[in-house]
Amino acid sequence: MKTKCRAWTAVLTALGSALLILGLLIVSIEMFAVSPDFYQREYKKLGTAQSIGISEDDLARVTDKLIRYTTGAEDNLDMQAEIQGQMQEVFGEREKAHMVDVKALYLGARTVRTVSLALAAVLIAAAFLIGKRDALRVLCRSFLGVSVGFVAVVGAIALYAAVDFTAFWTSFHHVFFTNDLWLLDPRTDVLIQMVPEQFFSDLVARIIARFVSIFLTLNIAAAVSLIYINRRGRAAAEG
Repeated sequence: MKTKCRAWTAVLTALGSALLILGLLIVSIEMFAVSPDFYQREYKKLGTAQSIGISEDDLARVTDKLIRYTTGAEDNLDMQAEIQGQMQEVFGEREKAHMVDVKALYLGARTVRTVSLALAAVLIAAAFLIGKRDALRVLCRSFLGVSVGFVAVVGAIALYAAVDFTAFWTSFHHVFFTNDLWLLDPRTDVLIQMVPEQFFSDLVARIIARFVSIFLTLNIAAAVSLIYINRRGRAAAEG
């Protein structure tokens, strides 16, 4: 019976750890993907307003609408701004159609985040009910073990992006989109002028850096806890 409880505790903590890490990865993406501050910093770095021919105030207004649409707070992307000295509709039909897909992807990821974190909490709580005193030790070991797999996957993706970001970004679109609406013209389409490849390269780098910082913090906490638990167990056995 005790062996069976340990096995269930190990399974539940492993699944819970995997879902927790997945949820935190999506949280890391959200921190920058829909952050107005990140957009503004990138615009200044890349000289985006000047290259588009739009005022910084209008660019900020367009960005706010774009983010609100992506997160579900706006129903459409219909808006006008003065670009290259002419008042015009900011986004064309192809850009708007692509953003429908982007919005669906973002909202889907947000749902996965919520479900993953909720299930992780339930599974880990169940593991503690079953494993009782041994649950924390098993959780720490499971989290460290699952982390190895995530390091391999995320590390491979990060290396791919670092070596050839264009190929990585193209592959990303082929995986997550079922059409070619993402192929926009940088000469005429404002959307791709706002967020060119360099923007996304910086975005991916920031997301990975933030996720790694959270990931390392949790792994260090798990390792330190496991060392403490094992030492306490040995001391109790010797005493």
